Amino acid sequence: MRLMLKTGLEFAPGTTEDSKKLVQQLPPDALINAYRTTRQACGSNDIVLMMSDQDPTIHGGTRMEYAAHLKRIFGARATAFRMCRESAHSIMRLPSEGDAFWLVIDIRGADVPIMCVLFATPYEIAAAAAN
Repeated sequence: MRLMLKTGLEFAPGTTEDSKKLVQQLPPDALINAYRTTRQACGSNDIVLMMSDQDPTIHGGTRMEYAAHLKRIFGARATAFRMCRESAHSIMRLPSEGDAFWLVIDIRGADVPIMCVLFATPYEIAAAAAN
């Protein structure tokens, strides 16, 4: 038997149970890959991933772009969103090399989308040795 390194997603402290239940239904590898692809395309680690409960497509962009979007929709009230003030890395106190991002899920019929911070954590699993 040998150990293999995998990557999973964890939630920032304070994430609601409802948000956790919804996000845990999503494939972690797809979110991590979308974050890394968006990070490379944008040249920034300050990333927001966006999706809808009606469409599994994951879109990405910078947090500042999404904050500008929130300001267009909510006006001055957008400053109430923590995302407008803090990056995922600062919330998690991670170095810029770490994999941390905001995830926004638009829920049909909801006034405000679900917003939470996720971060990647490596872990080891036991795997049978190849003969």
